[in-house]
Order: sequence, then C-alpha cells, then structure tokens
Amino acid sequence: MPIHTCPKVVLSKEVRATLRQSRQEKSHQFKDALDDAWNQLDQATKTIATSHHKSVHHVQNDLYIGRGLLRSRHSKLNAWNVFCWKKNQETENCNQGRGALKSLVQEHQDEYLRLSIDEQDNILAEYADWKKTKVTGLRVSMKSKVNNISQTLKAVQNELHSLKYRTGAETIMYTMRGSTDLPLRGVTFATEGVQHFMGSVMGIKNQDLISKMEGFAVQGMKGAAMNHKEEVSTIRSKIHNIVNTELQHIIGDPDAKMQWTHYFCNVVQRYKVAIEGWPDNIPFANLSQVSSARSGLKMLCSKWESKKIKWKVLTDEEFKELCLKRQEQLDTGEIVDRH
Repeated sequence: MPIHTCPKVVLSKEVRATLRQSRQEKSHQFKDALDDAWNQLDQATKTIATSHHKSVHHVQNDLYIGRGLLRSRHSKLNAWNVFCWKKNQETENCNQGRGALKSLVQEHQDEYLRLSIDEQDNILAEYADWKKTKVTGLRVSMKSKVNNISQTLKAVQNELHSLKYRTGAETIMYTMRGSTDLPLRGVTFATEGVQHFMGSVMGIKNQDLISKMEGFAVQGMKGAAMNHKEEVSTIRSKIHNIVNTELQHIIGDPDAKMQWTHYFCNVVQRYKVAIEGWPDNIPFANLSQVSSARSGLKMLCSKWESKKIKWKVLTDEEFKELCLKRQEQLDTGEIVDRH
C-alpha cells in the first residue's frame, strides 16, 4: 500500500502574526483570570475573617494550604486488608517486596476465614490504634510552595504599605530561598521612603545583596560541594604521584614524568614501559578529563596501591605487538596521533 504523508503547510507571515497575537491574548486572559480569582479569594478571606471573628492569617492558612488536606481520609477499615497488615508485621513476612501479598493469600487465607467476628474486631481496633500513632506529612508540590510564598509576600507587602500610610513607618524586606531545592528568585521590597537607600547610601545593589544572602543561607550545601571538590582533587593528586613515582622507580630515572597526551611517543617508545591493568570502564586519559566521580577515582587509586594497575617493562615482542596494535588503531581512525 502506498504511504500517505500529510502535506506540509507553510503559513504566511500574516497568519503567523495572527496566531502569535492570539496566543498572547489567551495568555493574558489566563493571567487576568488567575488575578481575578486571587482577588476574589482575598475578598472572601476578609469576609470570612470578619464574620467569624478570626484573624486574616488564620483564614489564609486554611484556604491556601487547605485544612482538608491536613486531615486523613475517613474510610471504613477492611478486615482482610487489616489482617494482611498484621501478618506482614511478622518477621517471616518482612522484606518480601511484591511477593508479600501473594504469599499472604496462599499461606493465610484459610486462617483468615476461620476468624470469628470478635477476633476480626480486635484486629481492626489494633490497626486503628496503630494508625493514630503514625505521623502523616503533607506533601506540597514545588509549584504550590512557590505560589504560597508569592501570595504570602503579596499579602505582607500590602500590609506594609498600609502600615506606612497609617503610621509613616518605612520598611525594607528581602526574601530568598534557603535551599537549592526551591526554585525561587530573590524578592526585594521597600517602601517609597527607603526605596533607593541600599544603592545610594550603602553602595550595594539589591540583587547583589540578595545573591550574597542566598549564598550565605545555603552555605551548608556549598560547603558540601567544596568538600567534595577538594576530596576529588586530593585523590587525583595522589594518583598522579603514584603514577610518576612508580614510573621513576621502574625505569630508574628520577626526572621521568607521565605524559597523558603523548603517552605512547614520550613514555612507551622512550622507556619501553606501559601501564597494565587499566579498567575498561574508565577512558585512558588525563584524570582531570576522565571523571570527577569520587567513586571512580577511589577505585583507580586503590588499584594503583594494590598493584592491580602498574607499570610493566615491555619485552621486544610485547613492544612490537603494541606498536602494530597502535598502527591499526591509527589506520581505522580509532585514535588520532597527536604531535
């Protein structure tokens, strides 16, 4: 059967402009709808707080986070499910993974059918007591976290503006993330009287200050990254020292150095030695270009120290065979000769 292909439609410049404008209008309409919804929510929050004698913060907390989400769903306990839970608590049924349920059905179904009503009620009561002691956390998506922060800051800024109009108090506020897991850009706020204070008097831009404060807040993470970098650098240096020391020892030249880029020409051909035992999963190249993974470098270091990787003096036959193998790699383009 002939293959039917859809014809490619080429849009004119005018049509593309119309579509672009349509998308922009829909995007603006969507944003306006969201803003209207938040304004209605703010108004509803004030109405509820006034009519029920609650603080605005109290109502906002229940609306934005959702008190209903903090409550576990109420459902009638199933005797069979609770029986499976009890059996799975026993030692012989632990750590069976997906096979646990199949094992329970095969081995304990008859035992469950022999249970009296009172025994089933006792198991249900035991499970209910256990469930009360289990701590259930509220999982909040990253998007909801950012939205929560944004709406809270909006409410705070409105209150600060209101405070200024009532009392004349001036305020500067900085908000930044305290964890690298939160994709939040730094936010600055200042009332009119101190809006340019940091730049004109203190000589620092708000964004620079935010960046420094954010770095200070997450310095624990940065410190961990720096420790990792330093440890990797230390392991690399240790391997370099072992490679050079072993090379100098085996050829009797205290000035000999390993040359990764020109390894064959300046080391193998010159000294008639070669490295033996290099692992296949790590490319044979300068360590700074091979891997920054600490585990891989530790493995290399361990193999050098245990002589599983070592320098070997080549016999004439081994040297000739190595030269032929290199020439084949050059001919096939597997490697490139560097001069």
